[in-house]
Amino acid sequence: MMKKQKVGAIVLAGVMMLGMTGCGNSKAKAYSKYVTLGDYKGIEYTETVADVTEDDIQQKLDSFVDGLAETNEITDRAVKDGDIVNIDYVGTMDGKEFDGGSATGQDLTIGSKSFIDGFETGLIGHNIGDEVSLDLKFPDPYPNNTDLAGKDVNFKVTINKISVKTTPELTDQLVKDNTDYDTIDAYKESVKEDLEKSNKASAEKQAESDIFDKVVANCKITGYDEDEVKQLVDEEFTNFKNTAKNYESYGYSYEDVLSMNGYDSEDALKTGITEYVKKYLDQKMVLYCLAAKEGIKVSSEETDKKVQEYMDTYNVKTKDEVYDYFGDDYFEVAVLSEKVMDFLKENGKLVDSTEADSEDAQADGKDTTEAATEEKKADSEDTTTEAATEDTEATTEAE
Repeated sequence: MMKKQKVGAIVLAGVMMLGMTGCGNSKAKAYSKYVTLGDYKGIEYTETVADVTEDDIQQKLDSFVDGLAETNEITDRAVKDGDIVNIDYVGTMDGKEFDGGSATGQDLTIGSKSFIDGFETGLIGHNIGDEVSLDLKFPDPYPNNTDLAGKDVNFKVTINKISVKTTPELTDQLVKDNTDYDTIDAYKESVKEDLEKSNKASAEKQAESDIFDKVVANCKITGYDEDEVKQLVDEEFTNFKNTAKNYESYGYSYEDVLSMNGYDSEDALKTGITEYVKKYLDQKMVLYCLAAKEGIKVSSEETDKKVQEYMDTYNVKTKDEVYDYFGDDYFEVAVLSEKVMDFLKENGKLVDSTEADSEDAQADGKDTTEAATEEKKADSEDTTTEAATEDTEATTEAE
């Protein structure tokens, strides 16, 4: 039985702003009964851009040469550490096959620790065509499937083929043959520039998210269109179940996928989806109401340009294909979101990250000073009270 492949947990929240349907004043009017806009101008925000390190650049270079690696089949020796083996396997517990414990035509890199302890090392020294019997024990705890934790199992493994991966050396010639650059240094510089642009874009996206979170927090939201809530919850629940179904090929059960996402039952999942949907609607309603108040609109030319950008990026042939997949209003709302965000940034205040840290420190210092003053005052009052009490008692005793 393998350690389940890292395919990533299902994230319920997509890009909220871009998943909205419907646009224009009618939507804003419908939402206005639930939303009272708060302050949205003068919002302070920072853009903290991460530095590009040598390790970051090296990872990209490693990925580059790894992408040029060649895999060659080996027929004249046994399995060694680092080999890629193609295998069929059947896992049994107490003589019975268990869910997710069998596969055919599975590629496995020996030494990758993709499978439970003993599985990969147990294949070393065996040859193509061998059927290997492995008596193993699942680790305990085993969060991927608690039913298997600590259990003894057996795997019958057939080795179909052995391959080795050969990674080329990074040289000027390799760079010249496979990129637009002639030397390693020139290619590294381009990698650094790309990473800097990526970090800058990530910082901008995070800043936009922070700004809008503050804008929403400043608003008063008193309710939701319950029909819209139900529709979105149903859609997300269906999407979750469909995605969970796809995870079966990786050895995950529906219960595993629930657990991966922090839910112990389907009812808990539905509660989580409902909370997410309402947070999504908070942003959606504020977006429309703010756009309406500031007269921010989207032209058909702007929408067409956004659609064309998508088509060019993903090599989509016709607009019909785009609209069939995304719906009629997807890109209109994408443009509206961008224009609202541009407005908020233009009317906001970009604060240097060091300045923001300084202000936070000052605020913390002020809180600490105030707390200390209050504590000192309280101690003083206690001491005065105690002294007065003792004086009174002493006077009484003297009398």
